[in-house]
Amino acid sequence: MLTIKYERRDFFNNRVYTEDKKQNYNKEDLKKAFLYLSRTYDTSIQINDTIIYWDNMSEYENRIVTVRYFDGLNYTEVKKSYDKAKKEGYAMAL
Repeated sequence: MLTIKYERRDFFNNRVYTEDKKQNYNKEDLKKAFLYLSRTYDTSIQINDTIIYWDNMSEYENRIVTVRYFDGLNYTEVKKSYDKAKKEGYAMAL
């Protein structure tokens, strides 16, 4: 499952947490998700049991993402370049 998590502004200019999900995603869906992630620092992408997000503004500016791999109750967190994480994300869809 592909999930995009982000905050948007509502009519009254309040921030609203939003999740958009797609069960049967393809490479085009991933392209859209990574494009949105690259343009917005407060967004995360979840691909099955892997979450990709910007940890802070300096990492967003330097194009370094945090990738969190979940394995049951535990997880492993790794810092990667945006391009490397994007390449791995595309590999998950194939």
